[in-house]
Amino acid sequence: MAEANTDEHPMLGESRNRLPGKVAIITGANSGIGRATARLFSREGASVLCCDIQETMTPRVDELIINEGGTASFLNVDVTSAGGPEEMVQTAISRYGGVDILYNNAGGGIRKKIHEFTDDEWNFIMDLNLNAIMRSVREVIPHFLEKGSGNIISTASTFGLLASENYPAYCATKAAVISVTRQMALDYGPKGIRVNCICPGATETPRFRGVPPTPNLQAATPEQRKRMADSNKALLRMARPEEMAYGVLFLASDEASFVTGHALIVDGGQTIAV
Repeated sequence: MAEANTDEHPMLGESRNRLPGKVAIITGANSGIGRATARLFSREGASVLCCDIQETMTPRVDELIINEGGTASFLNVDVTSAGGPEEMVQTAISRYGGVDILYNNAGGGIRKKIHEFTDDEWNFIMDLNLNAIMRSVREVIPHFLEKGSGNIISTASTFGLLASENYPAYCATKAAVISVTRQMALDYGPKGIRVNCICPGATETPRFRGVPPTPNLQAATPEQRKRMADSNKALLRMARPEEMAYGVLFLASDEASFVTGHALIVDGGQTIAV
């Protein structure tokens, strides 16, 4: 009897060499969409600096990539800290000689009504989902300007376009990510730098919750899974992380050379009907 396929990302296909020689920084890289994207980027020829605050997923993403013959390393870093983004960029430059792609993927949310938020909770989500992007971009842009090219991608959300009950900080920050993506595309496009974001629908990923962030890897209940699947109104299932990773890969690749300021919706039909 053949062995069962235990690959955690079974939808990843064979390489088509879409990122040959590129260097990518990915935040939130050790789980969910970031983990699948790091693996896919490596498969497509990139060297990947995998950045995350948690190392609980095993094997760790860089080890998984290296075991497959790819080039990757891990940096335990808090993107909400003052020095975290600078450390990321300088580490990528020192290890790999430069940076071509910055994928701002780290993020999270707290579900409660706005009047129930403490200042610490609200400010934490602002720092994680929005301010960390600003600081990371601020660190990488001088390098991109010097070489006359670069690619910035961020994870927004369909909840940056829609509303979701008891999710004010998350929805606010993800809407801001979409808006600042468009704004940065205007500022940096003439310098050869593309800026885009991806808006995932409900996806089978672990998430960060709480202040400080702690990995929440408990499986969703059947009722929660059904609700998330039903929210993707046309396909009626949750997405796989790999399906989001391929959206990010498109934006990172030369196939998207005329795409900038775009919010790529990958949502199984969530946003096409009420």
